[in-house]
Amino acid sequence: MQLVLVLTLLAFLAGCQPAAVRPDIAVGAAPATSAGTGAASAGAPVAALSPESTEAETSPEAAPVQETPIVAESLLVAPVPLRGADVFARINRGLSPNSCAAGSNSERWRERYASSPAALATRIENILPLLDFVSAEVERAGLPSEFVFIPLVESWYQPGAIGSGGPAGMWQMISSTARNHGIHIQSGYDGRLSPVESTRAALSYLKTLQGMFGGWESIVMAYNAGEGRMMRAFARSENRNVSATQRRPHGLSNITYDYVAKLQALSCLVSEPSRNGLSLPVATQFVPLSPILMNAETRTLEQFAASQGTDAGELRRLNPGYKGGKIVAGVPRLVLTPSGLRSSPNPSLTQNAAAPASAGAPSTHQVRAGESLWSIAHRYNLSIEQLRRVNRLGGGTVVRPGQTLKLPP
Repeated sequence: MQLVLVLTLLAFLAGCQPAAVRPDIAVGAAPATSAGTGAASAGAPVAALSPESTEAETSPEAAPVQETPIVAESLLVAPVPLRGADVFARINRGLSPNSCAAGSNSERWRERYASSPAALATRIENILPLLDFVSAEVERAGLPSEFVFIPLVESWYQPGAIGSGGPAGMWQMISSTARNHGIHIQSGYDGRLSPVESTRAALSYLKTLQGMFGGWESIVMAYNAGEGRMMRAFARSENRNVSATQRRPHGLSNITYDYVAKLQALSCLVSEPSRNGLSLPVATQFVPLSPILMNAETRTLEQFAASQGTDAGELRRLNPGYKGGKIVAGVPRLVLTPSGLRSSPNPSLTQNAAAPASAGAPSTHQVRAGESLWSIAHRYNLSIEQLRRVNRLGGGTVVRPGQTLKLPP
């Protein structure tokens, strides 16, 4: 009899356990953006949503009828927040050692940026997640950390920024350059306004400029002025000496020389903040962002937000490339979203598969809906240039669902 009573009591207590706490409620919330910034949070591209795992796994009795699929609480994982110190440490690993000795022009920009140290620290705090996302991609690409500050100089990391004369997005790319590096632009969608697609394309462009010009100062001058102007400036100088402080090569605009000085100034402020009385937000916690592959049935960002248990407004601010939040046919389906709010990973983005040369590795890949050269290269630990070379693809080539790509041996 006592054994029966004990078992009955245990069964009763098990039925009274509280429901799982939703991780999207006051857990590691990212700081709100400042006025004039275009995103609330961002981070490193490490996770993805499986197209097969968007349906809620709840019992038929407990699940009310929903117009959009809701991820079951059992599939949600608590976000692991990062700190500002993590981001600044990564950036500092890739900076040139002499940023704070770059010359008077750089010093002038340091003084301007840090004229109000508290305000600057707040603005940096507000863009920490996007800064984290881009710095991780820059490091993955093996590029100098100075490039992390390009979107800051261009737009203060506003994904939806529209510049005068045609450039768009946080990297402020013109449409021709964007298309040449695989960005989709069509009715209802502009990939320049996608942090994922624009960052991939910008780094691809910077890699191209690196092959043409070498050092990071030359690359940045060409990024700002255009590679044609840079080549003509070198031809007039009859050498390839570069110094923004000395205005070399001669013949470029002051805007271009100042562009380099701005990046040097920001690099100095991050590497030696106390030098200018700046206290970086090293203790600030935030939820990193990840590129998530939406399934083929998703028609709006609101629908996807509901499936992830996250805020639709935030998702739209982070992914303004989808006009009106609508997912039109034929566009990439990668969105940037808080990495703590997700269901099971999608192998197409999260698998750091062994290099194809290892045993059992595939020799080809069939493109699925929503995939791009960036996501495919990311899956197999390849560069976009490797995929293009082995498949003889041009710079503006867009892959299509069903297309078979060769993988380098």
